[in-house]
Amino acid sequence: MVIGTDAYSFIATDFHRPLVVAGFEPLDLLQGVVMLVEQKIASHSQVENQYRRVVPDAGNLLAQQAIAEVFCVNGDSEWRGLGVIESSGVHLTPDYQRFDAEAHFRPAPQQVCDDPRARCGEVLTGKCKPHQCPLFGTTCNPQTAFGALMVSSEGACAAWYQYRQQECEA
Repeated sequence: MVIGTDAYSFIATDFHRPLVVAGFEPLDLLQGVVMLVEQKIASHSQVENQYRRVVPDAGNLLAQQAIAEVFCVNGDSEWRGLGVIESSGVHLTPDYQRFDAEAHFRPAPQQVCDDPRARCGEVLTGKCKPHQCPLFGTTCNPQTAFGALMVSSEGACAAWYQYRQQECEA
């Protein structure tokens, strides 16, 4: 919605993967899957926008301007499960640095320390499914979440936990 569909064109171009931006409603998702299958059958790789009623191709320019006014990309950042990603550190712009709690309170630097048994990065990158992580459903569950993918109800692990549990109970 904010960045639009144009920002994803490199996926289709550079990696030759079909891509569809779809809504969250069941019919939106179903139509999105149909659009992906049609691209695959036709051996096409492009970005299609199933969710035009909400997501403009160029995105929300006012929101993009507001974000650019407040935030800037500055330096590398370490991401849980993924390691250090170049040029992914987000900071406040000079006009907004007076609101920077980190600069004000100066907390001790923290190393991202992943339990080697956790497979958060592999789930994020599609190398495994949530239930294939040895912590899934035991050490890591919605009540005692170990990773970000279980903390948020929209996370892959939380969704897998909720909907797979419902399947088993049915």
